[in-house]
Amino acid sequence: MVRYVIKFGIIIGISAPIYFAIRKLWLKKACDNIRPGNMLAVREIAMGCFVLFHIGLLALTLEGEYGNPLWMAQRGADRLIEGDGVNLVPFRSIGGFFSNFDLDAFMVNIVGNIVMFMPWGFGMILLWGNRRKIFTVCLHSLLLPLFIESAQLFIGRSVDVDDLLLNFIGSCLGACLYALLAERFPQIKASVSFKKIPARY
Repeated sequence: MVRYVIKFGIIIGISAPIYFAIRKLWLKKACDNIRPGNMLAVREIAMGCFVLFHIGLLALTLEGEYGNPLWMAQRGADRLIEGDGVNLVPFRSIGGFFSNFDLDAFMVNIVGNIVMFMPWGFGMILLWGNRRKIFTVCLHSLLLPLFIESAQLFIGRSVDVDDLLLNFIGSCLGACLYALLAERFPQIKASVSFKKIPARY
């Protein structure tokens, strides 16, 4: 667990200067108006945290064996047919972690798969208000983990429907957390309300 956290921190540390340099170029003169306490600044901080977290998430989950696209596609098809590292039976893996309990494995595979997707659900409706409908939240909560699990089929990583389920639960919990906090602290919604910023000035 600690190893994943350290690697995640390194990825964020490397990505942050690149992200903010690109973001500043995109905002151009708008950046001159960003000051601490400014609503635009609050939104930019929230956006930065959201993007950087998911850069780290994708870097960790999409780490694998890459090669010729045709070879990768063939390997993915073969794995799916043979069931090599592929679990399509719901709750099989989850049940295994409970029946053969190991704290470190449980924290990484159960708790980790839930917690690491909470920012996806939370940030999605925090930053983009048009995604606050239940169906939209559920759809987007499914799309990201579905993309990751599908991609892992072709890069030699394990593919597990239970990971998809846990990721989906985590994202929905993140959305619920936002809803609870927004009801208790309405200023959260107001502070990052979407403002379209022209790319050029």
